[in-house]
Amino acid sequence: MVVRLAVGVALFIATATLMSCGNGDEDAATPTPVPRTPEPVPSPAPTNEPAPAVLPILPCHADLSAVSNAAVLESATPEVVRVQMLEQPYRIVPSNIVLKQHQPYRVIIETGNEWHQFAVDRLGHDIVIPPGGQGIIDVRPEVTGVFPIVNSRKIPESYLSGTVTVIPANMSIDSWHQSCAEFHVHAPAPAAALAAPFVVEGSIGPVTFQTLGGALHVTRLEAWSNNLLVGVSTTEQITFGGRHSEFYLRVPTLGPGGHTLVLKAYLQNGMLVATASLPLTVQPDAPPSNEALASRGNIDDPADGALLRLPVRIHGWAAVIGSSIGTGVKTVEIWKGPRASGRLLTEAVYGTYRPDVAQVYGEPRFASSGWFAQLDNLQAGPVDLYLYVRDIRTGAYVAVMENEAPLSRRVTLVEGKIAEAPWPVALAAAPDGKLFFAELLTGRIQVWQNGRILPDSFAHLEDVSTHGESGLLGLALHPDYPNTPYVYAMYVVDTPETGLPLMQRIVRYRDVNGVGRDYTVIVDNLPATKTARHNGGRIAFGHDGMLYAVVGDIDISEISQDLSHVAGSILRYEPDGSVPDDNPFPDSPIYAYGLRSPFGLAFQPHTGVLYATENGPGGFDEVNRIESGQNYGWPLHMGVAEAEGYSDPLAVFGLWPETPTYGPTGATFPLERPGLFLFCGYHQPGLHALQLSGPDYTIVEQQMKLSDNCILDVTASSDGWLYYSTISAIYRARLDDLLRLHEQSAQ
Repeated sequence: MVVRLAVGVALFIATATLMSCGNGDEDAATPTPVPRTPEPVPSPAPTNEPAPAVLPILPCHADLSAVSNAAVLESATPEVVRVQMLEQPYRIVPSNIVLKQHQPYRVIIETGNEWHQFAVDRLGHDIVIPPGGQGIIDVRPEVTGVFPIVNSRKIPESYLSGTVTVIPANMSIDSWHQSCAEFHVHAPAPAAALAAPFVVEGSIGPVTFQTLGGALHVTRLEAWSNNLLVGVSTTEQITFGGRHSEFYLRVPTLGPGGHTLVLKAYLQNGMLVATASLPLTVQPDAPPSNEALASRGNIDDPADGALLRLPVRIHGWAAVIGSSIGTGVKTVEIWKGPRASGRLLTEAVYGTYRPDVAQVYGEPRFASSGWFAQLDNLQAGPVDLYLYVRDIRTGAYVAVMENEAPLSRRVTLVEGKIAEAPWPVALAAAPDGKLFFAELLTGRIQVWQNGRILPDSFAHLEDVSTHGESGLLGLALHPDYPNTPYVYAMYVVDTPETGLPLMQRIVRYRDVNGVGRDYTVIVDNLPATKTARHNGGRIAFGHDGMLYAVVGDIDISEISQDLSHVAGSILRYEPDGSVPDDNPFPDSPIYAYGLRSPFGLAFQPHTGVLYATENGPGGFDEVNRIESGQNYGWPLHMGVAEAEGYSDPLAVFGLWPETPTYGPTGATFPLERPGLFLFCGYHQPGLHALQLSGPDYTIVEQQMKLSDNCILDVTASSDGWLYYSTISAIYRARLDDLLRLHEQSAQ
């Protein structure tokens, strides 16, 4: 699997992917322009109308459950709807797709010139699409509803959004977007006696009405009495969550006596979609009903004492009871420790009104909201999480109910984020507790120590080419560090006039109190790709004290079988850059050849044998046991060939198209478990593990995934920590904790 480093703008960094699939090397078609979104039609001026006589009066509802005969549809030919992923700007076109479910549907998502990954909510699809490729969703004939496109992203960074909507065959598009809404009035109760002014609180739903032009929402609520407009609520007082919206409507003045309040809800296009009537009595001397606010709440997960990995996802609900102006939840805050002495971690996403909970408690002025929170910036270890609720109207913290303590959870994070950094592509853990890391695109070598990144860079290589798969790629410490305080790096040198790759170079710094001194070129003029693919660039020291380096096939496949050229090979040098006398080919740095795009090097602690990850052409990703002088087959053989004169891999992934490509990257063997080969995945992000056995560690007994947060590199330190990186952060964990969590998840 090849990683494609195509430079583009994504949020705050100029990104470059790290590998490219062979199937995606062709140029994609130029994306089409994004169509202009229609402007909403303003709400019409309200007219005087007689009040309804009952509570509530609801317009008719369209039956969304009605579908045509499923058995007939099973054999029907799917109708095809095409969706285009655009890169400029990053969005899906069309943003809303309505499928009339008179037969099965096939939705084809077509990419532009970048990789994309997306999922369709509740349909169970999670699809990665290469540049210029297609992702296909087969919509079952019995399915109806609205299905958001979620987790959609332009790899590596830019997120998209959209919706697939499926409606029954016997409903027209017009009847769909003219469906009715329901009023739920939480307060005041019907026939209540109130003092004016007062507030009407409730919810209206469903909020979202799908049309070919996009989603429509309730944006205006009106209250009428005796054919007079007495109150208005606009978008500023209407909050949207799920398929309902919460509202409050202030009625400033009504004369004493009995009234029937008529409520009307309008969409942004001016359509009246719901009405309700509320009988009440206004008494000038009525009590104001300002009870003290009280809250209830719940954390659905995680359980108290749970083992968790980052990111931490927490779900629950919260409720507020009482008050004439506060029956709702504004935010749910998650704190590390109690609010008086702790730290605010995040505010939970507001959810939807729960009328079922209100009915259980028999309290008309009762609202609850489902909420969701995600924590991304915590270090490993025990964490006390506390839940606090804030009022929807005042923003004040809501008082805890009598005899009820604040909601809290003590959880243990088995992994934690220690630093954020742009593309920390290579990691090197030192015996003294420092972690060196190389930033792919900036040319900086940084040091993390004692919980923080040191303010001054260890070194900054200013002649780094960042074109395609180029950059600062490799990092290694001298095997006797810090007694021999040398730090080695491998990078692609740019052409000064153009910035394009010129060659690859291995250099050495001397660590002087945390600063790199005495820049020395160890190996120069190694080949670099001219087509933005397959540089290699990894370096590592073996148990023999020699420096090993990877050079990819620089996108010229046949060069890997040419021993007169070092491309497509793993090279072996003395620490000073000279060629060892015991290399397998006289006067040549080549140690092994026939490789396409290796990217991870790791030495087995007991045998000292080198293992390497290999990226195949749109599949056939490999883990190889590297031995002196061996030919690993590229481009003549892929996967297990059992061909004379060639070495087969220990494991093969991504047998395209049956299974997706992994894009394996950095690798390591932890000292405490020498039979466990760990590696990161670029296209299948995660910390993957192969349990090896046998006297030579050549038998794969088990494959596991221990974390989602490993994309670029992984290294094991001498003090028992594992460090691993994504495109924007570095994490660490204890291996035993990760294995324990994996075992619990598998039960």
